[in-house]
Amino acid sequence: MTFIDNYFEYETRIIDYLNTAPYVHQFIHDKLSGRITLFLIVVGIMAFINELYITIEMSFLQKETYEELEKGKIDESLKLHRMLIQDDYHSKEYLDKKSGIIIEDFEDRDKFFAKPVHVAHLYVECNVIRNGKELLSVPYRFHLEFSPEEFEDEKRPEFGCTLRVLRTKVYHLFRDSELYKELNGESELNITVSKNVKIYNTLSDVLPTSIDDIQLCFLKIQTGDHIKAEITWD
Repeated sequence: MTFIDNYFEYETRIIDYLNTAPYVHQFIHDKLSGRITLFLIVVGIMAFINELYITIEMSFLQKETYEELEKGKIDESLKLHRMLIQDDYHSKEYLDKKSGIIIEDFEDRDKFFAKPVHVAHLYVECNVIRNGKELLSVPYRFHLEFSPEEFEDEKRPEFGCTLRVLRTKVYHLFRDSELYKELNGESELNITVSKNVKIYNTLSDVLPTSIDDIQLCFLKIQTGDHIKAEITWD
């Protein structure tokens, strides 16, 4: 028996089985529709396996990226991170002078997946410290969300909001609090975003204002993390 004969024998058995399978049988009316249905099922399984493989690969590459970012001190890791120091790491758009068409030069798949995901929302526990003393027995707890409008003008908007956006949000939330109104009633509070708002990442590193232009996903912070902040003044 030849290979073709073997194939048609197995194909007939599979189509006969599909003709009795729930839901699938309604698409099989004759041998041709049975072959089409079998073809679509095989293609669908192959597509599912391919997507599953890509998803797993993407997860591992992103995990490696976060592990790389979490090594060492903030300033040192930022100076060395390839995505911040290499302008050619990402895809680029350029104008083809001959055709006048804008062409996008896509990056390699490994580079595309090996990226931190932008931070969509955070939980912030904020205390108020005056002359080294904590004024709140129970810190303020904020749930902050970041909308696309807050990072659409960034050089690399795919990485989301910068540290400056987070620092400014915490500042304004404190300014709107009852405690601020109470303290400001005693004496005018000279509080600024850059001098009096401290932000910590998930590893309790203080994030200095010198890196306010860096996006949160590069600062050991991920979506849904719980971090701490402080409003301090003497």
